[in-house]
Amino acid sequence: MRKTLELVGVAILLLSAAHSASAQAQSSDTSPPSGPQTNERVFRVGGGVSAPHVVYAPQPQRSDGTSRGKIKFQGTCVLSLIVSAEGSPRDIKIARKLGFGLDEKAIEAVRQWKFEPALKDGKPVAVQINVEVTFHTYYDVRRIQLPKRRADAGDPKAELELSIAYFEGRDVEKDEPTGYRVLQQAADRGLPEAQFRMGEYTASDGDRPGDYIAAYMWYALAQRNHYKESDKKLKELALKMSSEDIAEGQKRAQNWRPHK
Repeated sequence: MRKTLELVGVAILLLSAAHSASAQAQSSDTSPPSGPQTNERVFRVGGGVSAPHVVYAPQPQRSDGTSRGKIKFQGTCVLSLIVSAEGSPRDIKIARKLGFGLDEKAIEAVRQWKFEPALKDGKPVAVQINVEVTFHTYYDVRRIQLPKRRADAGDPKAELELSIAYFEGRDVEKDEPTGYRVLQQAADRGLPEAQFRMGEYTASDGDRPGDYIAAYMWYALAQRNHYKESDKKLKELALKMSSEDIAEGQKRAQNWRPHK
């Protein structure tokens, strides 16, 4: 299941004149160098420091394909980076995540950008800026139709496949609640991998003892079905639980029956 990249737009986010006087006063402050490769001073745009200008901005790699049978998705990620006095980007980090693997594509593209550097007192300087990269993509709904039909017919492997698609945004819009619901259906039917993944999901949200008890039950069921790593996960989880909660998790696993 893959998404087809159709079009990418890019824009530099500049500080506006509407910023407060305190923000303007801070804009010329230097920040410590973020890498061992340079000792150059890093400024912020504003307060006598001009913005850099993109002169070369290759787009993220696009895939071939048509939009027939696909649904459109649009999203924007924001990257933070330093533009050196030579006009080269460095120290690129994700400031606002988009997901679906698109943030990594944006970083790969921005690494190749070239800028006219920022100026302070007429001299090139390094600056910290944000840039946004906007993606227009298509989900291939034809790829998801078969597992959906199989899942609707009660196939637990198809339900697992469909849940992963919803969790990761593969050929469907990312939807964790739906992914969780479909994953639980597969786990309830006794699929060991789905039971293990339910343990992973509930343990990661384990800010309450009940979450850990549920996670313990799912790991124990996966262990009963000889699913890999279940022993390790049970031991790690038990360290966070009281003996009473462990006993409750074991009781739930013993009383569990698969759904049909």
